[in-house]
Amino acid sequence: MIDIHSHILYGVDDGSESLEMSLEMLRLSEASGVSDIIATPHVNRKGIVPDWAELQERREELQRAADKARIEITIHLGAEVELNGATMDLLQKCTETREYCLADSRYVLIELTNQTRPSIAENMLNTLQLRGYWPVLAHIERFPQLLEEPDQLLSWIRRGVLCQCNAGSFTGEFGPKVKERVRTLYRNGVIHLLGSDGHRTAFRTTDMREAREELARLAHKEQRQDLWQSATANADQILWDRVCYPEVPDHWQPQKRGLLSRLFG
Repeated sequence: MIDIHSHILYGVDDGSESLEMSLEMLRLSEASGVSDIIATPHVNRKGIVPDWAELQERREELQRAADKARIEITIHLGAEVELNGATMDLLQKCTETREYCLADSRYVLIELTNQTRPSIAENMLNTLQLRGYWPVLAHIERFPQLLEEPDQLLSWIRRGVLCQCNAGSFTGEFGPKVKERVRTLYRNGVIHLLGSDGHRTAFRTTDMREAREELARLAHKEQRQDLWQSATANADQILWDRVCYPEVPDHWQPQKRGLLSRLFG
């Protein structure tokens, strides 16, 4: 498994608080079957942009510590970049150097916000693609506005935008509404990549073992390819900086309504 979304670099954002915590997070990743992990600290959240050179040094330090601790994981560097006007200016300056991209590729992990309007996001995503970036939308199950306009989401995917979801969303870690949304996305086949979005060791961890079991159960129930496997194959394309061509559904299957929604909705 390749975890493309994590906050394992300590002292950078709201993720790991210490080198020891980072190592414990990596041990949980290793126990989950993760071979490669991309550190994706927040960038441009509340206007804070960590220095890329400093992030590289922190990644190298953590890799040395992991090797010494005999944790068999390769750590790559990237970022989770909040989408707004300042981001467009930042990434315009980094087109050639690929700073803040995933594992030195052309893929960039983009975080939408609750205030993001899909029409404005579409213009920004198009601009990024024209500049040579390949956008990956982070944890899309957390943004109900995307499911309210699924045809627009499908059009983005047809133009090469990829979608990442958090493994813990399948187990209810982020609440029942998010769990319903991620299953709708799963049934529609628009989840291309997985990540732990791990922040700490006591909560929102990098441990994805329970999610892996749930995904295997879903694959058997829905008679679909195991998302754990397909997401790993797609993530491998990122590490090799190759284009990923996901299938796009012909039509959107709406979210299944739960018992309470049917009774009182």
